[in-house]
Amino acid sequence: MKLTKLRRKADRLVLEFYTQGLCQACGKVPAQTCHHFVPKSQSNNLRYDPKNLVPICNACHFAHHTKGDPEIHRAIERLRGSDWADDLQKRRRILCKFNIGYLENIIQELTK
Repeated sequence: MKLTKLRRKADRLVLEFYTQGLCQACGKVPAQTCHHFVPKSQSNNLRYDPKNLVPICNACHFAHHTKGDPEIHRAIERLRGSDWADDLQKRRRILCKFNIGYLENIIQELTK
């Protein structure tokens, strides 16, 4: 129970912390949410990694997750570079087990 509560708090803080500037997919409107380039379901290790967190507008986020628009990821990769994307793909395989201490550290970092 406490683990779930901490994870939700950390997830909320990530959204607040990484939604600044323009959308990194379209570049036209302010970012309103935070997109995980490597999905949370594929890597606990990258769930809170700043390199994996992409400020994005709701329209682009919706287009990616509901329509499967591949241009969203292509635009982000063009902006951040293929070395960045390759690094994330390598690091997504690193195992990371959530525990209370790990999540408390994430929350502490995000509230500094």
